[in-house]
Amino acid sequence: MIIPSRLLFVFAVTLFVSGCSAMVPLHEVRNSYIVNGSLTKDQLKEAIIKGAQTADWLTKDLVGDKILATHRIRDHTVHLEISYTDSFYVTRYKATTGMKMFCTVQDKLKDRNIKISGQQGCLGDRAPMYIDGNYKKWMDSLNAAIQYSLANI
Repeated sequence: MIIPSRLLFVFAVTLFVSGCSAMVPLHEVRNSYIVNGSLTKDQLKEAIIKGAQTADWLTKDLVGDKILATHRIRDHTVHLEISYTDSFYVTRYKATTGMKMFCTVQDKLKDRNIKISGQQGCLGDRAPMYIDGNYKKWMDSLNAAIQYSLANI
């Protein structure tokens, strides 16, 4: 009887650990050039919004050819600013809620991660150097959805 209990405990711990994501350098899509260079800013904006919605991101228009994109999953929220021209778009980290992160290399070396419960983070509102690995997955998914949307215009 003791052996099955221990096996169950080991199995539960293994599932928990495998569900945790490693920390990765903050991943940002930079200057992702459009396949079709003949798009207008309005077409690019439409493709970004459509792609973001496909990848389960909420969008909000900001002033000056910028879009605020927000992704919520479980207790995590990510906010990005997407700037665009008629030839490329750039995403920039804005804030997170409920994400583990390292603000500096020294924090990572000493394994001093912080979990953000509000929209505060590293000093001076700067982006963290390392963030939960799910952030990269969500960014890759967003970029792929935008690229797909662009290809179908």
